[in-house]
This record gives sequence, C-alpha cells and structure tokens, in this order.
Amino acid sequence: MEFSVIVVTHNALEFTVRCVESLRRNLPEQAEIIFVDNASTDGTRAYLKEITERMGSVAQLLLLDRNEGWCRGINAGLERARGKYLVLLNSDVVVTPEWLTGLRECMEQAGTVVPGLRRVGLVGPVTNSAGGPQQVANPPPFHSATLDTHARRHRDAFRRNWGASFFLSGFCLMLHRDCYAEIGGLDERFSPGGFDDNDLVLRAQERGWDCVIAGDVYIHHEGSATFRRVAPEMRSGLANRGRFYEKWRELRRAEPRLIAAYRVKNAEATLRESLEATARFADGIVVLDDGSSDGTRALCEHHPAVLRYEYQDLPFHERRDRNRVLTMAAEQGADWIISIDSDEVFEMDRARAQRLMRLTDPHVKVLGFHWYTFWEPSHTYFRADGIFGNMSGYRMYRCEPGQRIVLGTENGLHCGNIPQFPAGAARYTDIRVRHLGYDTEPLRRAKHSRYRQLDPSPRPDLVGNSDYSHLLSSTVTLRRYPKEHGVSLCVIARNEEERLEGFLAGLEPFVDEICVVDNGSTDRTQEIARRFTDKVVEFRTDRLDLDRLRNRCLDLATQPWILVMDPDEELALQDLPRLQRLMDDLDVHAYTFQVSNHQKEGAPVMTLAARLFRNDSRIRFSRPVHETVERSLASHPELVVRPSNVPLQHYGFLKEDQAVEGKLQRYYERNREYREAHPDDAMAWYNEALHLQNEGRELEAARFLERAVELDPSFLSPRSQLALIHQELAVRLWSALAERTSPEHPVHRVARDAIEMLYRITPGRTPIGKAREELLR
Repeated sequence: MEFSVIVVTHNALEFTVRCVESLRRNLPEQAEIIFVDNASTDGTRAYLKEITERMGSVAQLLLLDRNEGWCRGINAGLERARGKYLVLLNSDVVVTPEWLTGLRECMEQAGTVVPGLRRVGLVGPVTNSAGGPQQVANPPPFHSATLDTHARRHRDAFRRNWGASFFLSGFCLMLHRDCYAEIGGLDERFSPGGFDDNDLVLRAQERGWDCVIAGDVYIHHEGSATFRRVAPEMRSGLANRGRFYEKWRELRRAEPRLIAAYRVKNAEATLRESLEATARFADGIVVLDDGSSDGTRALCEHHPAVLRYEYQDLPFHERRDRNRVLTMAAEQGADWIISIDSDEVFEMDRARAQRLMRLTDPHVKVLGFHWYTFWEPSHTYFRADGIFGNMSGYRMYRCEPGQRIVLGTENGLHCGNIPQFPAGAARYTDIRVRHLGYDTEPLRRAKHSRYRQLDPSPRPDLVGNSDYSHLLSSTVTLRRYPKEHGVSLCVIARNEEERLEGFLAGLEPFVDEICVVDNGSTDRTQEIARRFTDKVVEFRTDRLDLDRLRNRCLDLATQPWILVMDPDEELALQDLPRLQRLMDDLDVHAYTFQVSNHQKEGAPVMTLAARLFRNDSRIRFSRPVHETVERSLASHPELVVRPSNVPLQHYGFLKEDQAVEGKLQRYYERNREYREAHPDDAMAWYNEALHLQNEGRELEAARFLERAVELDPSFLSPRSQLALIHQELAVRLWSALAERTSPEHPVHRVARDAIEMLYRITPGRTPIGKAREELLR
C-alpha cells in the first residue's frame, strides 16, 4: 500500500460528503482511506457505512463510541494504516487532481531542489485557509465546478515550487512512515485538537526530519468547520497555545549548553578581546585555525574557555571549514551553537543567553544580531551607511541532527556562518556585535585585495556590489557608538489571556525586559505575564485612567529605550532590525509609528502615535483615554521627534461588535468627562468627534472638529477629518442634484463628474460597534 489517508469525522455531514466525493474522484491506485467517526449523530455514520461498503477494500471505517477529538481519532487511524505515506486529512477539505502524487513527489525529490534540507518527513499543500505559511494570497472563491481547473493551473504555474517550513498545519499533512515510526503520532494531551500539529513538527525536527510546503499542490479547506460548532471554547484550537508552550517549556527546563565556534587565521590582533567577551556567556569555545602564522595558536591553546583547538593548513574553502567547526561544537554536547568571527565582540551576558535559549515559542531555533563596524581605531565611531550601516544576520541556532551549510561560491565563500533555517524559525534580538576588523585603512585595503583574489567575479546579491568597492569607500557616514543600549517593552492589560501569551512570545527575543501593569484582571492574564517577567504589577483604578496605568508601567522600565504596545497590536518581525537602527541615533528622543487600525470591512484607519522613546522622565502619558505622550513631547521643544517609517498593526476593532461597542461607550463617556474638565485640550474634542462620526452624527462631529482646530491650529488630524466629512456631504448633495435633474440638464453632467471625482478621493468609512450592527440590520 502506497498511501493511507485518515479522515476523522464528527457530524458536519455536508462537508464530509463533499470531502469524500473529492477523495473518490482523486484517489490513485495503491491508496486506502481510513474513516474514523467520533460518534456522529447527524447521519454521518450511516453515510460512511454505505460509502465504505461501496468502496470495498479501499476503505476502512472505525466507529468510536464517543467523541474522542481529532488527536485520538487520528492516532486510531494511524494504528490501522498500511501505507508508506500517511496522510492526516480534515473532513472539511476538498482535494484536487494529483494531490497525493504531488505531495509524494515533493517528499521524495525536494532534497534535490531545496538547499540544506535534511530528511523530508512531513509535507503539506497550499490552500485558501490555513493558520500559517500555507495560506495563499487572494485565493479564488470556492466553486466545486471550477476548483479542479484552478488546482491544475496552479500546479502548472508553480511546478516544483517547494520550500522548507518551520510549521505545517494538520488540515492536510503527509507523514513519511519512517518518520512516524521514529516520533509516533499526535500527542493526545492536545485533544480535542489545536497545536498538535505544531508539536508533531517539532518532534520530527528534533530527530532530523524536515518539513516542506508543496507549493504546487492546491486544495480547498473550509477551516474549523467542526471546531466552531462542537468546541467553540477551543477558539479553533488556539486555546491550546498555553498547553503547547508549557509542554515545551518543561522539556527544555534544564539549563542548555551553548558552545561558540570560531574559524580563525592570523587573528592575534582582535581574538583576545573577542574570546574574553564570548567566555562571559558561552559554556565553551572551539576553534579551527586555518593556518595561522602569528600568535593565534598560543592564544587559543592557553585560553581557559577554549575546549578544543584544531590546526590545519589546507587550500581555502570556507564552507568546508565552517561545517567542520560547527561539527566540533556539536561534539562538545552543544544544545545551541553560536558562530563568531575573530574580529567580533558580542555584547551579551550569560543571563540573556540562557533566556534566549529557553524562549517561550519552541519554534524559534535561530537568532539574529546586529553588526556595528568601527571605521577608526579608537572604536568611537561606526559606519552607518550602505551595507555596513544595515548589517544584521543570524548566528546562533539550536543544534539538531543533520544540519549543514550548503550555500556559497565554488570555494565556499559567502556561505554564511550557520546552516539554513526556514524563515519562521528565526527571530532577531537587539544584541549588538562590535565589529573590529575594518578599523584602519591598511586593514581595509588588505581585505579588499584578499576578497578580490578569492572572488574575482562577485555576485552583487551576496556582496552588495560587483567589485567590493564598499570596503575602500572614502565617502562614508560615521555615527558615534551609543554606550548604553537596550529596550523595555511596556504593556498594560486587563483580561487579555487570549492574546497575551502569543503577543509576548513574539517580542520576547528582541526586548531586554518586559514590564506589565495589570488593571485588575479576573482571568489568567497575570499568571501568563509572570511566565515572561517578574516585573508584573497589579494597579487597579476605579475608572478608566489609562494614562496613570501607562506611566506606572514606564516607572518599571530600566532600559534606555521604551517600546509601548498592546496585546492586540503587532510589529512585523522583519521590521525589528529597523527599530534597532532607530535607537542608534543619539539626537532623537522619540519615534512615531503609523498605526493601521484594522476594520471588519474596508481599509484600515490610519493614526499616528509615538511608541518608541527614550526612558526620560520628561516623556509621560496624558489623558485618561486615547492616552499619548505627544503632549509631554510638545511641552519640551528640546526633545526631538521623528517618524519611524515602521508600520504597526492594531486588531482591536476585529472583536465582536458588542465587545467593541462596550469599549467605545466607556471611552466616549470618560473622554467627555475629561473634555468638560479640560475644555482647552484639542485632542479631547477631536476624540469625541470621532465617536460622533461613528454614530452618523456628522454635523455634530464637524462642530467638535472645528473647535479642535481653533484650539490648536497646528493639529492636522481634525482638519483632514473635517475635510472628509465635507466631502461625504458634498457627495450626498451632488447625488441629490443628479437624481432631481434630467440627463440633458447642464447641472446633471456637472453633478455626475463631481460625484465620480469625490468617490475616487474619499475613502469609505466602516462604522464599528453598535453602529455597525445597525448597519448590518
């Protein structure tokens, strides 16, 4: 038997029939289907009995006496499966032509296409609905008559478009039998389901099996069809996030061993300082010496942190040497390995290194750092332009079987320092690396000459240009190296158990400390926060006083910079290096962010807010709601504020309309109370205008906006909002004219042209909360 497809069902007969019919159309020879029914009561059992009898030996049916959930159902099916390729399939999936052969082709051949793959043990398709990297952009709407045609075209367009992934979703997952024999099935502690697929993937990876997305196989997935109906409290499986984190936190409770790997040659000038810095955080150091003729050997052999030293004198091949020194590190019992060059000084201590190796999210297996290349011997100024000014990269990784470096030129140059990892497994820290190897003109000229000799035709994508001219540039931008560095994440929370753990886990690698002020939560918010930090303070307020909560949180922060975010907000991980570079500027005190307030319908509403600023007593929040630090910044003109050009996503308005309405009403009442007590505050008038506008009271809102402009002529937001209100009113007036005039009337054409123009420049506005509910009715 080649394939065993396991389908677990519980009611949802309509989706099950659709799934089974697609399976019957698209099942190759040497394939079996194992149906596992979790005590369905809606006719599903009778249907499966009939279909199993009609399919004969191709199908098996296992009837469970009670609803055991997804995990136990799958495991029961796996025990009966005979195939080499085991496929876990949700009953709300519709499969397409060549789906099984496409997944098998990927599993068997991806190792020859995707660089750095180990054994391929798990493969998944792409789809219209998946929590993770298998989700395609802009999928077509589902139509049973056209799905197969779309899937065939997709397969032709993306043939052999395969890629390693840190995660595969369990909606459709092909598992190699050898991998299953080694790691077992789903962990039933996650029943009825959720994060069982995350756990399966991690267990496979730790044994040297990789996961691959078959980008040329497209199937349809309804998404949580059973979960939403049967177990709404599981929130489509997300409720198991804490259980998943706790399992892997316990598995990695022991103090991990970190080994530093050095490849060196004639490094006496900088190696001592580098080794001393590394010895402060690593458990040991291994060194591969590629033919040194200076004092490098003696320095290594006598350094107490160096566990192993090897000397060689071979023709140049960087990739060979990098792989050798990483093997040396693994042989020292490393749980994690950090690759360091002899002219690099990592600003990390042991406590931070240990925290990074025991992050909450076990998918994080590779860590990035930021390089500061000194351009003069006093090491006071670093190069801040071009390639050097934005140098960030991954150097520290979790040690697993079969890892190797495979990239680079023919002689292994530009191969990178560590093995390949899928993007989702990598996170950036804010840790700096002092780069000492370019601090004099003779050093730079020597390196330029050596690189030109080793790589006479450099690839710009690897080097940055085609001739290494950046090493000799005479027009450079230098910036003073900040002595103090570090960032505190400041969060206020109330009953945020659903979001808090995932939110903090995402930012945990980057920030130096996390500070949480809890405003009297009655759920597990404080318990979750204390898993990440001991800086958790309960601060209850009788009414909405968010500025007091924010400022109490600022008081907890000890780092030079403060990042303020809420659990329903998100920064893109790829933007974290940009935040790092913002904090390099000694002249700036605060940065503003464009906040995209996502709506259930329509485009996000954009706002501007300072979220990254120095830990300075002059910078404090004001106003009990819609609290910001802008007033304190404005009252101190000596404080420099600049735009960050980093987007921040806010998802708070995507909650249920009733929850949003409750929050809006509380904010409205508290803001009105504050405005009446502080009638000269333009922001309070502006915020109330937005509430009135949401309720459709545009004329009242316009009066409040006009008052805000009178109080602060430099305040731009009320002007733009007022202009939009007038544009919307103009559309209505022109529409009325167009309706009341014949096409031959001269005003009719003018009205139509005006309406068309105004529609193009006037963004739509989607009400939220109660106003949206009334609109939907």
